Amino acid sequence: MIIRDQAGLVLAALSQKIPLPTSVEIVEVIAARRALVFAKELGFERMLIEGDSELTIKAIKEKSLLSSDLGHILKDIHALSCSFSSIYFLHIKRMGNNVAHRLKDSSLTKL
Repeated sequence: MIIRDQAGLVLAALSQKIPLPTSVEIVEVIAARRALVFAKELGFERMLIEGDSELTIKAIKEKSLLSSDLGHILKDIHALSCSFSSIYFLHIKRMGNNVAHRLKDSSLTKL
């Protein structure tokens, strides 16, 4: 994950392995939850969370799939969302998420 300011400058980055993920959707919601925890730890108050899984972003925004395997993680995301003065979730195409995807192969944990 990458945290940027309004001008697009990188403020922080984090790469974390998720052991034994069972689906892409689970990886995406775990990553979204971790991004919120990371941003809260760093003291950010306004967030725009971008993800390339349309299903995941839709589930977060519409508070759907709460009874699925993703439900407990989605509930955590909604609870964490209350920690921010403003928060938006946006679906982007995979190419728009290129920098974050490159982090997964590096040993970089923070900038």
